[in-house]
Amino acid sequence: MGCTRRGYYVAELGYSYSVAGNGYSGRYRRDLPTEDEADEFGRDLEGKPVTVHYSSDKPSISALLDTDIDTLQQNRPPAPAHESPMTADFLSGWSRPFLWFFMLLSAFGLILSLWVHLGAVMGRRVAPAAFFWGLHIGIFVVWFPAILVAKQLVGNVNRKDLWKVVLKGTPDWVRYMVYGFFGYAVVNFALFMAKAPTGGSGTNPPAAVWRWFSGHWMAFYSAALGILYSAADAARGGLRCLSGHPVPDNALYCQKCGQPVLRRA
Repeated sequence: MGCTRRGYYVAELGYSYSVAGNGYSGRYRRDLPTEDEADEFGRDLEGKPVTVHYSSDKPSISALLDTDIDTLQQNRPPAPAHESPMTADFLSGWSRPFLWFFMLLSAFGLILSLWVHLGAVMGRRVAPAAFFWGLHIGIFVVWFPAILVAKQLVGNVNRKDLWKVVLKGTPDWVRYMVYGFFGYAVVNFALFMAKAPTGGSGTNPPAAVWRWFSGHWMAFYSAALGILYSAADAARGGLRCLSGHPVPDNALYCQKCGQPVLRRA
């Protein structure tokens, strides 16, 4: 197993086969988003038979199909409970409504920050001065519960896979939004430093200061929204596989990745 430049982990399976009495071998590789998923990918596959597809003209050229590997994984026993990622029961019933409250608060803060930022880009202050400090404080209000939830979501997962794990339950557009706002915050900060105003801050900051801070507001509010959305989705009680994909109620294995389905005790 190794890590690619794109930040994905490569799970590799070696296989051997014979044609007309001659032995051959090959390698199958698959990219996976986290180290734990890469480790889980090859669990209990050693020594298992699998269909090998090879060239009739040159038998040394061969390949394993994804569907064959998925079938092989579906026929293996589930991972031991202590090795499985967290289930949807990581939150107590009384605390789940608070997830939705803080998630909606994060969405409101993000929308308000975006409105303020667009106004500042055009050189205008579109909100009262009180909003400046209100949006500051609002980040802490939503960020603390987001961090607490993120710790539950991550568990013992390698920290360099943190964002992949805490945003696993979100749609692709939410992940792209979070990454995009954080990337934009860096660019926005660099632009501010190049043209930083010399005065006018304090209780009534100029539009340039609003623009700088609102870039960071958008990044943190969007991150909190993504983390809380992922946790709220997991807490709804729908069945998921070890990789976090939603599955039908009667499924034993995930149709997308072949991982076993997590079920409540």
